[in-house]
Amino acid sequence: MTPAEAFAVIPLAAVSADNRLQPEEAALLNQQLRGHSPYREMTPVAFGTMVSRILMEMKERRRDLVEEAVHVLTLQEQEKAYAFAARIVHADRVATPEETKLLAEVGGLLSLPQERLQQIEASFVLLSPEAP
Repeated sequence: MTPAEAFAVIPLAAVSADNRLQPEEAALLNQQLRGHSPYREMTPVAFGTMVSRILMEMKERRRDLVEEAVHVLTLQEQEKAYAFAARIVHADRVATPEETKLLAEVGGLLSLPQERLQQIEASFVLLSPEAP
């Protein structure tokens, strides 16, 4: 797994949790990843192919892919990828139970402290217009 694939795995795992890629989620995923190197240097076809392949693999081995990604990513990259995942999950203002559960599972596989994961997710919940 390349570092680019590993970084993409974390938000893609969260997005694929409920097997429904909402337009807001897809747009934000594209914007967030394509705005950063090495994705912005990829052709749209290469980027789309990478994302499609990872999503297909997610159906069979999501947990394995996340575990693989963790071993490739630095602690800082894990934190940033998790923040992307949390932001995408909350992009449509509705975190489904499947998305919430998977975000917790992904967080449990990362090398980040639980308190930090909770801070990251809470920041995106607070930004939601429906937040109390």
